[in-house]
Amino acid sequence: MTDTLPPPTNKPEQPPSRLERKTLGRILSAGIMAGAAIVSLLALWVYVREPETDDATVRANFVGIAPHASGHILDLRVRDNQSVREGDLLFIVDPRPYEHAVALAKARLAVTRKDVAALQEAVQVADASISRAEAQVNASAADITRAEAQAIAAEASVERAQGQFKEADNHFHRVQPLLAKELTTPDLVEAAETRRLVAETGVREAEKALSAARSVVEATRAQKLAAEAALAQARAERLRAEDAVGQDGDVNARISQAEAQLAEAELDLSYCQVRAPFTGKVVNLNISVGEFAHAGAQVFTLVDTRTWYVVANFRETQLRQIEEGSPAEVFLQFTGGKRFHGHVVGPGWAVVPEYGTSTIGLPNVPRNLDWVRLAQRFPVRIQIDNPDETFRLGASAVVRISGHARRSPGQS
Repeated sequence: MTDTLPPPTNKPEQPPSRLERKTLGRILSAGIMAGAAIVSLLALWVYVREPETDDATVRANFVGIAPHASGHILDLRVRDNQSVREGDLLFIVDPRPYEHAVALAKARLAVTRKDVAALQEAVQVADASISRAEAQVNASAADITRAEAQAIAAEASVERAQGQFKEADNHFHRVQPLLAKELTTPDLVEAAETRRLVAETGVREAEKALSAARSVVEATRAQKLAAEAALAQARAERLRAEDAVGQDGDVNARISQAEAQLAEAELDLSYCQVRAPFTGKVVNLNISVGEFAHAGAQVFTLVDTRTWYVVANFRETQLRQIEEGSPAEVFLQFTGGKRFHGHVVGPGWAVVPEYGTSTIGLPNVPRNLDWVRLAQRFPVRIQIDNPDETFRLGASAVVRISGHARRSPGQS
């Protein structure tokens, strides 16, 4: 026995009433308005908490590669847009003039050393001359002492001879009148006269000896003056010889100058090989072998690929949410929106003002007043944490500040 179901009944649905439709419309409108408000608040929150800008460009440090030495380029080791590492040889400047300068500096150093050695020998010769002159001065002083002693002895001899002559003369004049009175003999008178003549001769001889002794004193004094002059000349010659040597303590100025010239020549020779100062990429290379490179003139540019930055221009109203160390997300336009991470190095603190600048020392204030004042944009430098080979200097980017800087426990 099977159960049979009753046949279905098709009853028509009742259309919603006008009141129900009105209520449903109000609910839908309120939902849309609430959703719009939520979306607006969310957008405002994101705009305030996570500022974003598409006015950003990729930056990197770069330097102009310029040789220190001038000359023709003999060997060019790089090509345009080539990656190089720190210390890689970039190009070689013709080293032959600088090699010649090194050889000439070496020869000058050798000659200078020989000249200094000869001058040092001259100083030793001057020292020997000074020793001889000092010995002559000392000997002359001793001779003067001896001559003055001899002169004093001669003066004593003169005085003694004069005394003897005076005694003999007085005795002769006493006995001579007695001969006429026959109170003495002629022999005694003759003996007194002879004694007087001998004493007179002794005076003359003593005076001659005194004059000779005084002459010796004057001669020895003159010899001493000559010896002192010779000593002064020897000392002056030694000073000249010592100055010519150029010795200052343990350093010889002449040899040091020649060594410095040699070191400078060798340094100039080393400059003929131009090497990469850092790892980077060669750009703007428009020369070839044979080009004359001038010292200090840029040959090409080397971009530092070790560190990449993005400079993003944010409105001044957004800067309060941007601080040093804040994490950032960077999207490069030419990579299809690939995301890179970075952190804020620091916001810019100065831009050129559009109005109010000084002209000839006075402020320039415009007459017009704009009703709408656009917010000034300030550059914010962001360092990329995970760059790759796709980064190009000057490329456009979109930057979003994705949070606040992480602070250490010790920071407030």
